[in-house]
Amino acid sequence: MTVNTSAISAEPSIEPSVAGVWDRLWQNGSSSTKDDEILARERRGLRWQIILDRIETTFGCIGGLRTIELGCGRGDLSALLAERGADVTLLDQSQAALDAARERFLRLGLSARLERSDMFKACRSLTGDYDVVVSLGVVEHFRGDNRTAALAAHHRMLRPGGLAIVSVPHAQCLPYRAWKAYLEFRGWWPYGMEIPYSRTELIRRARAAGFERINTHAMGFRQSIADHWCKRITGRRPKWADTPSLLDGLMGFVLLMFGSRKETTS
Repeated sequence: MTVNTSAISAEPSIEPSVAGVWDRLWQNGSSSTKDDEILARERRGLRWQIILDRIETTFGCIGGLRTIELGCGRGDLSALLAERGADVTLLDQSQAALDAARERFLRLGLSARLERSDMFKACRSLTGDYDVVVSLGVVEHFRGDNRTAALAAHHRMLRPGGLAIVSVPHAQCLPYRAWKAYLEFRGWWPYGMEIPYSRTELIRRARAAGFERINTHAMGFRQSIADHWCKRITGRRPKWADTPSLLDGLMGFVLLMFGSRKETTS
């Protein structure tokens, strides 16, 4: 297996202070056992099942689809897509993140292209290139009109008829909001500026970015309690962490959006 690094570009345009947050986080790394656990949890989780169903409904199959993950980190979703035969590109402005992704994909025997850039630069040269554009936990790290611009970058990279998949923290998730407020108060919050989305804002900004057929799913209320409180207090993640809750739709931690780029007319 080879990871193509020839496409890595230089000079990311994200502010150095912002880039530094993610460089520090990704440089810490994780063991292969921990990394496998993270990927296995995503693979069996509801988010991946919903994503898998939507992609297969839209395109018939994943094999051969051109996909790109923006702000990829280790490339959780891209690894699952690559397992099913997608032609995967990973994009991040952090070299440490790309190094971690390269190590993971090599270890798993999966192929990917790596691009070092930010989404605003990349969408100028990758316009209309991809069937699927995905991001997990990225667009909440912008404020004001840049939140719409970040979604517009996803839209611009899609081919006509392509599908964007955006996952963000849900503003109505009270366990997450309380955990975040506590860490910020203590000066322990590690992720820099993070402004969660409500359904209303995410749909409004997605429409402004040009998306059609927009829909959202909320999930992970128990995940938030388990990861943000139980695990921090007891050191263990409860077995019920990933089970559905009646409160998911109202205040699930994960807010997942699908949006399509309009088909061209002949």
